[in-house]
Amino acid sequence: MYISVTSWRNLLRTRAVGNSSEHGEFIPRPSFMFAKGKLFFYLLEGMFLAGVFVGTMLISHAEEETLQMLQTVLGGYVGQRQIQSFSSIALSTFVSLFSSLLVLFFCGLCTIAQPIVFLALLFKGLGYGFSLGMLYAQYGNAAVPYAFILLMPTIYFGALLLIAAGKVSVRMSIHLFRSTLPNGEKTELNRMKRYCIKFILFAAICGMIALVDALLCYKLGGLFLF
Repeated sequence: MYISVTSWRNLLRTRAVGNSSEHGEFIPRPSFMFAKGKLFFYLLEGMFLAGVFVGTMLISHAEEETLQMLQTVLGGYVGQRQIQSFSSIALSTFVSLFSSLLVLFFCGLCTIAQPIVFLALLFKGLGYGFSLGMLYAQYGNAAVPYAFILLMPTIYFGALLLIAAGKVSVRMSIHLFRSTLPNGEKTELNRMKRYCIKFILFAAICGMIALVDALLCYKLGGLFLF
């Protein structure tokens, strides 16, 4: 049977945005179902970037005494990373990211923890912005290549990891909340298993990010002697 190009186009459109009933009637699928996942991702990304911005602004408006005290602490941190072993740097980065993953994991198991997920991303971004701002305040333009080569890869991939984990956590928390409502859909065991498997994968990615961070610092850290 000959099928025209228009027929193929309509068939693909039907499969993409809806289903057909037994009588061949087209049943559209709500478009917001596709946009919901992206909405959560963009909101979490916005919270993280807002934290980075606020962190850097706090440093730029801090008093001189506060900056001097923080410069002492941060200077020790940079110096330690330059002399630490590969395993120590990897462990430090892993613990930092993994602790945030644990918070997001347990938030997903709570029915009313959605705001905490967004606050966790805001707090993490605040810490990153605070660190970058302090580096620039202490070392000026000399800190730019250090931050770009040794810090930005970890910050970028770590942020993507936590945003993805936050998205999964928010969706699971919303599902659990709906299951507590009258006539709500009960949470099946397979959904919980998929949730745990995703966070196991997130933890594995966290380990890889820590290894990359340690490799960069161990191999290139000697190029930046402050």
